Amino acid sequence: MISTLVANLEVDLDVELFDRSRRYPTLTKAGETLISQAEILLERHSRFLAVADALSVTLESRVTLAMAPHIKLANLGEIIRDFSAEFPSVDVEIQSFTAGEIQRLIKQGAVDLGIILEPEGIPEAIDFRSLGTLRLVCVSHPNSPLALKPSVSWEELRLHRQILLKEAENANSAILKASSSIWQVSTATEAIDLVQADLGWSALPMHAVDAFVQTGALKILPLQFETKPYAERPVDMIWSFEKPMGQATAKLLDTLSEKGIIQNSVVT
Repeated sequence: MISTLVANLEVDLDVELFDRSRRYPTLTKAGETLISQAEILLERHSRFLAVADALSVTLESRVTLAMAPHIKLANLGEIIRDFSAEFPSVDVEIQSFTAGEIQRLIKQGAVDLGIILEPEGIPEAIDFRSLGTLRLVCVSHPNSPLALKPSVSWEELRLHRQILLKEAENANSAILKASSSIWQVSTATEAIDLVQADLGWSALPMHAVDAFVQTGALKILPLQFETKPYAERPVDMIWSFEKPMGQATAKLLDTLSEKGIIQNSVVT
């Protein structure tokens, strides 16, 4: 059945899509070119259907926003307050998951919007907008061997234990996973506790450690391979383009994209 459909398509297009000279057919160069175009058309078709469905969707009763635990929006409360005033009948649910969990829940339709560090590649059926950047710093106990150095190289980081924030395991952010000796934690608070006990160094969001640095409880390591005292990683808003988006969700997406401020410091 499939082979007949393919053969008919080749006749209609007047193009040979498969090389059948071997036991198992393989795509010809023309076939490879056309299949990529077909994938684009299928994606556009999915987006078209989602937009069409959204036009007939009534106002949703709830909007669910999921955020990676290390990402904070400085003005989230203000944004949600204004959203609630415009949509008083719509409940807002804000949850915290790892980036991988958020992507999975978005694809399943259990979460409407997600905020995560930019992934290595955008998963299938997920769209995104950039929200800004998250600043990360490497910190240690102020009396640790690394803290006593005028500058720290990549190799020197590798020689000392790293307290790794699990959520930070992102192949697009090599600075976050450097050492050959790693202890993993789930939250920045746990990482800070271990670093304060001089059990290792950690790469953490600036907003999580800023107050500790100001009091001298932690020290930011000056890295040889960064031009700034901190590293910056892109933050994205993601959602499924296959799921019809209601009016309230679309409004929250636009507002967060236009007005959301990534929190990078708690010290003014």
